Amino acid sequence: MKSLLLTVVFASLTGAALATPISSRGNLRVADAAADACFASCASQAESCKRTCPATLGTPCISACDSQAQTCRLGCQR
Repeated sequence: MKSLLLTVVFASLTGAALATPISSRGNLRVADAAADACFASCASQAESCKRTCPATLGTPCISACDSQAQTCRLGCQR
């Protein structure tokens, strides 16, 4: 009876210990997917911004788009 109780307690503790890393990995996958989506959105916005730049102000406009994209990417990392 005592060995059965020890086996049940051991199995319960082992199961709880093993469950934590698995759920943490799942959370990391969700976080990675969200960050990937955020970065993709930043890239899309940057390309859209660059397409609207007029030829006469091309360089400053593109620089502003790049700056906005960098700010967007930094926001994705938080």
